[in-house]
Amino acid sequence: MQSAVEQVRSSTQLPDLRPDDVELMYMVCAFETAWQRRRQRASVWCSFFDVASLRALEFAKDLEYYWNDGYGYELTHRIACPAIADMFAAIDPDEYQPQAQAMPRANATFYFTHSGTLLKLLAHLGLAKDEEALTHKHFGSERLWRTSEIDAFATNLAFLRYECEQEPPRVLVLHQERVVRLPGCPQNEDLCPLATLRRLYAHSVESCDFEALCQANDV
Repeated sequence: MQSAVEQVRSSTQLPDLRPDDVELMYMVCAFETAWQRRRQRASVWCSFFDVASLRALEFAKDLEYYWNDGYGYELTHRIACPAIADMFAAIDPDEYQPQAQAMPRANATFYFTHSGTLLKLLAHLGLAKDEEALTHKHFGSERLWRTSEIDAFATNLAFLRYECEQEPPRVLVLHQERVVRLPGCPQNEDLCPLATLRRLYAHSVESCDFEALCQANDV
């Protein structure tokens, strides 16, 4: 990170730039790149960075999200359990909402949320999980937790219930409109039995006390 700061100080000829200033420039570069992509016009802010600095800053943001919204601490992604419970209530209402049996099931249920919530949910599901906890030592190595790929603009996650004749219901999971196979589900086919999902995430539904999880311990 320090090398990136020094490089930007040199390219801008502003020796007093702080790390926070460089991070802000990087974020403006990223947002303007997304906004102006169709115009094929590069953001002027990106011109102050070389490739090595961009990679360092990208990794720094990945580290931040990993520990704030991902696998860094178990509690961080455990608090996504209400979303899991709501998902089951939507795709399996007869099991999780007995009072809804007399009501027609909705064809679709949509939730809209922020980046941090979706990252917590991805971690709760076990997606994009590296073998080791992400630290500064992993800079330059391949990693699954890359927020520019798993948490880009308009990131989405979908659970589609399939009901086939003479077969129990199964679920297709999509992330960024691409099929993903959840850990614990069959890895040789795209559809996961709904019963398997119930078993895998039973604790998320049955022991989801959000208020207790978020309550700070008395010191």
